[in-house]
Amino acid sequence: MRKLGAFILAGAVLVGAQGIGYAKSCPSPKVVKDRVKELIPREFSVVEVKELSQVKGLCQAVIKVGIKPLVVYTDKKANYMIVGNLLDLKEKKNLTAEETQKHSKLDKKILDKLEKHVNIVYNDKAKKYIYFISDPDCPFCKKAEPILKEWADKNKVALKVILYPLPIHPQAKGKAVALICDNRKLEDVHNNYTSKNQCEKGIKAVEANMKFLGELGINGTPTLIGMNGNVVQGLPRSESELDSLID
Repeated sequence: MRKLGAFILAGAVLVGAQGIGYAKSCPSPKVVKDRVKELIPREFSVVEVKELSQVKGLCQAVIKVGIKPLVVYTDKKANYMIVGNLLDLKEKKNLTAEETQKHSKLDKKILDKLEKHVNIVYNDKAKKYIYFISDPDCPFCKKAEPILKEWADKNKVALKVILYPLPIHPQAKGKAVALICDNRKLEDVHNNYTSKNQCEKGIKAVEANMKFLGELGINGTPTLIGMNGNVVQGLPRSESELDSLID
Protein backbone atom coordinates (compact mmCIF):
# COMPACT_ATOMS: atom_id res chain seq x y z
CA MET A 1 0.00 0.00 0.00
CA ARG A 2 1.22 3.48 -0.78
CA LYS A 3 2.33 5.84 1.94
CA LEU A 4 -0.27 7.77 3.90
CA GLY A 5 0.57 11.07 2.22
CA ALA A 6 -0.16 9.62 -1.21
CA PHE A 7 -3.25 7.76 -0.05
CA ILE A 8 -5.19 10.38 1.87
CA LEU A 9 -6.19 13.81 0.61
CA ALA A 10 -6.59 16.10 3.61
CA GLY A 11 -8.62 19.29 3.64
CA ALA A 12 -12.15 20.65 3.59
CA VAL A 13 -14.80 19.32 1.26
CA LEU A 14 -17.58 21.66 0.26
CA VAL A 15 -21.07 20.31 -0.31
CA GLY A 16 -22.14 21.17 -3.83
CA ALA A 17 -18.75 20.50 -5.43
CA GLN A 18 -18.98 19.21 -8.98
CA GLY A 19 -17.25 16.21 -10.54
CA ILE A 20 -18.27 13.59 -8.00
CA GLY A 21 -19.95 10.67 -9.72
CA TYR A 22 -22.93 8.80 -8.34
CA ALA A 23 -22.22 5.51 -6.55
CA LYS A 24 -25.04 3.02 -6.12
CA SER A 25 -23.48 1.51 -3.02
CA CYS A 26 -20.72 1.95 -0.49
CA PRO A 27 -17.92 -0.42 0.55
CA SER A 28 -18.55 -2.67 3.51
CA PRO A 29 -16.92 -1.91 6.88
CA LYS A 30 -14.63 -4.92 6.29
CA VAL A 31 -13.41 -3.51 2.97
CA VAL A 32 -12.72 -0.10 4.53
CA LYS A 33 -10.86 -1.72 7.43
CA ASP A 34 -8.73 -3.81 5.08
CA ARG A 35 -7.85 -0.68 3.10
CA VAL A 36 -6.68 1.40 6.05
CA LYS A 37 -5.32 -1.20 8.48
CA GLU A 38 -1.73 -0.59 7.38
CA LEU A 39 -2.14 3.12 8.13
CA ILE A 40 -3.41 2.72 11.70
CA PRO A 41 -0.83 0.86 13.82
CA ARG A 42 -3.24 -0.14 16.59
CA GLU A 43 -6.59 -1.82 17.13
CA PHE A 44 -9.57 -0.02 15.56
CA SER A 45 -13.03 -0.71 14.24
CA VAL A 46 -15.14 0.64 11.39
CA VAL A 47 -18.46 1.29 13.08
CA GLU A 48 -20.41 2.68 10.14
CA VAL A 49 -20.28 3.16 6.37
CA LYS A 50 -23.07 4.96 4.57
CA GLU A 51 -23.75 6.99 1.46
CA LEU A 52 -24.12 10.70 2.06
CA SER A 53 -27.47 12.15 1.07
CA GLN A 54 -25.88 15.58 0.62
CA VAL A 55 -23.25 14.50 -1.93
CA LYS A 56 -24.13 11.79 -4.41
CA GLY A 57 -21.36 9.26 -4.92
CA LEU A 58 -19.56 10.04 -1.69
CA CYS A 59 -19.56 7.55 1.17
CA GLN A 60 -18.87 8.32 4.80
CA ALA A 61 -16.97 5.90 7.04
CA VAL A 62 -16.60 6.23 10.79
CA ILE A 63 -13.44 4.67 12.21
CA LYS A 64 -13.15 4.26 15.98
CA VAL A 65 -9.67 4.23 17.50
CA GLY A 66 -10.28 3.81 21.22
CA ILE A 67 -12.66 6.59 22.24
CA LYS A 68 -11.77 8.75 19.26
CA PRO A 69 -13.95 8.62 16.14
CA LEU A 70 -12.37 9.52 12.81
CA VAL A 71 -14.80 10.46 10.04
CA VAL A 72 -13.45 9.92 6.52
CA TYR A 73 -14.97 10.00 3.03
CA THR A 74 -14.43 7.47 0.29
CA ASP A 75 -15.62 6.20 -3.10
CA LYS A 76 -17.65 3.04 -3.63
CA LYS A 77 -14.55 0.84 -3.87
CA ALA A 78 -12.56 2.55 -1.11
CA ASN A 79 -9.72 3.30 -3.51
CA TYR A 80 -9.52 6.91 -2.35
CA MET A 81 -10.01 8.53 1.02
CA ILE A 82 -10.55 12.14 2.02
CA VAL A 83 -9.83 13.28 5.57
CA GLY A 84 -11.12 16.72 6.48
CA ASN A 85 -14.21 18.75 7.24
CA LEU A 86 -17.28 18.36 5.06
CA LEU A 87 -19.02 21.73 5.09
CA ASP A 88 -22.65 22.30 4.13
CA LEU A 89 -22.45 25.87 2.89
CA LYS A 90 -26.19 26.27 2.40
CA GLU A 91 -27.09 25.13 5.92
CA LYS A 92 -23.88 26.56 7.41
CA LYS A 93 -23.04 23.27 9.12
CA ASN A 94 -19.87 21.31 9.68
CA LEU A 95 -21.19 17.84 8.90
CA THR A 96 -17.95 16.16 9.91
CA ALA A 97 -17.95 17.77 13.35
CA GLU A 98 -21.60 16.78 13.89
CA GLU A 99 -20.89 13.17 12.95
CA THR A 100 -17.77 13.07 15.13
CA GLN A 101 -19.78 14.26 18.13
CA LYS A 102 -22.46 11.68 17.43
CA HIS A 103 -19.93 8.83 17.55
CA SER A 104 -17.91 10.12 20.51
CA LYS A 105 -20.16 8.28 22.94
CA LEU A 106 -18.58 5.27 24.67
CA ASP A 107 -20.33 1.93 24.81
CA LYS A 108 -21.17 -0.04 27.95
CA LYS A 109 -18.22 -2.42 27.55
CA ILE A 110 -15.73 0.44 27.87
CA LEU A 111 -17.67 1.99 30.76
CA ASP A 112 -17.58 -1.35 32.59
CA LYS A 113 -13.81 -1.49 32.12
CA LEU A 114 -13.43 2.10 33.34
CA GLU A 115 -15.16 1.17 36.58
CA LYS A 116 -12.33 -1.23 37.39
CA HIS A 117 -9.82 1.64 37.23
CA VAL A 118 -11.52 4.00 39.71
CA ASN A 119 -9.12 5.08 42.49
CA ILE A 120 -11.04 7.70 44.49
CA VAL A 121 -14.75 8.51 44.78
CA TYR A 122 -16.24 11.86 45.81
CA ASN A 123 -19.94 11.76 46.87
CA ASP A 124 -19.86 7.96 46.98
CA LYS A 125 -23.51 7.72 48.09
CA ALA A 126 -24.82 9.36 44.91
CA LYS A 127 -26.55 7.19 42.31
CA LYS A 128 -25.52 9.30 39.34
CA TYR A 129 -21.82 9.55 38.49
CA ILE A 130 -19.13 10.62 36.07
CA TYR A 131 -15.52 9.55 35.63
CA PHE A 132 -12.94 12.27 36.27
CA ILE A 133 -9.64 11.30 34.63
CA SER A 134 -6.97 13.45 36.20
CA ASP A 135 -3.22 13.96 36.54
CA PRO A 136 -2.09 15.16 40.02
CA ASP A 137 0.17 17.77 38.40
CA CYS A 138 -2.31 18.93 35.75
CA PRO A 139 -3.11 22.65 36.28
CA PHE A 140 -6.36 22.40 34.33
CA CYS A 141 -7.48 19.47 36.47
CA LYS A 142 -6.87 21.61 39.55
CA LYS A 143 -9.05 24.35 38.03
CA ALA A 144 -11.73 21.80 37.15
CA GLU A 145 -11.92 20.28 40.65
CA PRO A 146 -13.93 23.05 42.43
CA ILE A 147 -16.20 23.41 39.39
CA LEU A 148 -16.92 19.69 39.40
CA LYS A 149 -17.43 19.54 43.16
CA GLU A 150 -19.94 22.39 43.14
CA TRP A 151 -21.85 20.82 40.25
CA ALA A 152 -21.69 17.35 41.82
CA ASP A 153 -22.98 18.59 45.19
CA LYS A 154 -25.80 20.49 43.52
CA ASN A 155 -26.90 17.56 41.35
CA LYS A 156 -26.05 14.70 43.72
CA VAL A 157 -23.46 13.20 41.41
CA ALA A 158 -20.47 11.04 42.36
CA LEU A 159 -17.06 11.92 40.90
CA LYS A 160 -15.16 8.71 40.22
CA VAL A 161 -11.52 9.70 39.94
CA ILE A 162 -9.09 7.75 37.76
CA LEU A 163 -5.49 8.85 38.27
CA TYR A 164 -3.65 9.21 34.98
CA PRO A 165 -0.15 10.73 35.23
CA LEU A 166 1.02 12.13 31.90
CA PRO A 167 4.61 11.86 30.59
CA ILE A 168 4.98 15.65 30.63
CA HIS A 169 4.71 15.61 34.45
CA PRO A 170 7.60 13.42 35.70
CA GLN A 171 6.60 13.65 39.38
CA ALA A 172 2.93 12.83 38.80
CA LYS A 173 3.25 9.03 38.77
CA GLY A 174 4.82 8.91 42.23
CA LYS A 175 2.15 11.25 43.56
CA ALA A 176 -0.62 9.12 42.03
CA VAL A 177 0.82 5.98 43.58
CA ALA A 178 1.08 7.66 47.00
CA LEU A 179 -2.52 8.88 46.81
CA ILE A 180 -3.71 5.31 46.31
CA CYS A 181 -1.39 3.74 48.87
CA ASP A 182 -2.32 6.29 51.54
CA ASN A 183 -6.06 6.11 50.76
CA ARG A 184 -6.30 9.85 50.18
CA LYS A 185 -9.38 11.76 49.02
CA LEU A 186 -10.12 14.04 46.07
CA GLU A 187 -9.11 17.08 48.15
CA ASP A 188 -5.52 15.77 48.11
CA VAL A 189 -5.24 14.91 44.43
CA HIS A 190 -4.36 18.40 43.16
CA ASN A 191 -2.84 19.69 46.39
CA ASN A 192 0.72 18.50 45.69
CA TYR A 193 0.32 15.50 47.97
CA THR A 194 3.49 13.39 48.24
CA SER A 195 4.72 10.56 50.43
CA LYS A 196 7.33 7.83 50.29
CA ASN A 197 4.63 5.20 50.28
CA GLN A 198 5.03 3.53 46.90
CA CYS A 199 3.19 0.30 47.62
CA GLU A 200 2.83 -2.47 45.05
CA LYS A 201 -0.95 -2.04 44.96
CA GLY A 202 -0.61 1.63 44.03
CA ILE A 203 2.08 1.03 41.42
CA LYS A 204 0.04 -1.70 39.72
CA ALA A 205 -3.13 0.42 39.76
CA VAL A 206 -1.48 3.49 38.23
CA GLU A 207 0.37 1.47 35.59
CA ALA A 208 -2.88 -0.32 34.69
CA ASN A 209 -4.59 3.07 34.32
CA MET A 210 -1.81 4.35 32.08
CA LYS A 211 -1.96 1.28 29.86
CA PHE A 212 -5.75 1.14 29.55
CA LEU A 213 -6.33 4.87 29.03
CA GLY A 214 -3.45 5.03 26.57
CA GLU A 215 -5.03 2.22 24.56
CA LEU A 216 -8.29 4.18 24.54
CA GLY A 217 -6.48 7.09 22.94
CA ILE A 218 -6.84 9.45 25.91
CA ASN A 219 -3.78 11.70 25.83
CA GLY A 220 -4.85 14.70 27.90
CA THR A 221 -6.42 15.67 31.19
CA PRO A 222 -8.92 16.48 32.47
CA THR A 223 -11.11 14.06 30.58
CA LEU A 224 -14.67 13.59 31.83
CA ILE A 225 -16.73 10.55 30.87
CA GLY A 226 -20.39 10.40 31.77
CA MET A 227 -22.42 7.46 33.03
CA ASN A 228 -24.19 7.68 29.65
CA GLY A 229 -20.94 7.41 27.67
CA ASN A 230 -20.67 11.06 26.65
CA VAL A 231 -17.19 12.57 26.78
CA VAL A 232 -15.93 16.06 27.63
CA GLN A 233 -12.24 16.73 27.12
CA GLY A 234 -10.58 19.70 28.79
CA LEU A 235 -12.12 22.19 31.20
CA PRO A 236 -15.93 22.05 31.19
CA ARG A 237 -17.29 25.15 29.47
CA SER A 238 -20.73 25.25 31.03
CA GLU A 239 -23.07 23.56 33.48
CA SER A 240 -25.15 22.27 30.57
CA GLU A 241 -22.06 20.52 29.20
CA LEU A 242 -21.67 18.75 32.53
CA ASP A 243 -25.39 17.96 32.59
CA SER A 244 -24.95 16.19 29.24
CA LEU A 245 -22.83 13.57 31.03
CA ILE A 246 -25.71 12.34 33.20
CA ASP A 247 -28.82 13.03 31.07
